[in-house]
Amino acid sequence: MHDMMVNYLLSIRGTLAPSALDAARSIHNETAGAPANVEVARSLGDLSHMVYVPLDHHNDAAGEFLILDIWNNIEGLNQFFANPHVQEQGGRIFSQRDPVVWMPAEGFVSYQLPAPFGKNDRTVGLVRGMLPSIEIGREFHNRIITKFANKARRRGHLSHNAYLRLTPPDAPPSLEFFAVDTWMDAAGMGEHYQDPEFLSAFDGMFTAEATADVWTHPNGMWVEW
Repeated sequence: MHDMMVNYLLSIRGTLAPSALDAARSIHNETAGAPANVEVARSLGDLSHMVYVPLDHHNDAAGEFLILDIWNNIEGLNQFFANPHVQEQGGRIFSQRDPVVWMPAEGFVSYQLPAPFGKNDRTVGLVRGMLPSIEIGREFHNRIITKFANKARRRGHLSHNAYLRLTPPDAPPSLEFFAVDTWMDAAGMGEHYQDPEFLSAFDGMFTAEATADVWTHPNGMWVEW
């Protein structure tokens, strides 16, 4: 019997240190994207590394920046980011940053759907907030996702993944919730997120208003895997 593989999500959100996006791209590709660094990260369990900027970013101006990595080895993740050299490189990319490790929210509905041929645009929607309890959050979440899955797909939805903030083994489960949605149609995504019926379904799911924002791939060639 094999142990089940757990895919942990590392989100790093912050402000770019360079003033121009093209300069940030060069630094990113020279540090996080350097072949030797990519190989080390992969050998320690980094399955995927993707970068994003806000959907409404302006041309080459730098500003907020988001990295989403998927790791299947939490010890490897901790070892990689404990390296002072990795931390120094992160300081060259970000002037300030908020790294958080998330684990899949057990019992929360998640799904991935294939993209039709030629549908290559990708936009990511994030929701982050505090749940009153795991049970209440799960009930709300699963009812909402199940009810609106078909409508979301018609509008260009590709995937939904739900997470809770990772806590130490001896600590109680975190009530901090994080959801990542991927879309192949930005206009359809906007229509869905402005749907009054969809928005009202979240009333009572969070202890305070959750944060929600939308991200897209930055211009230029960024090293990803």
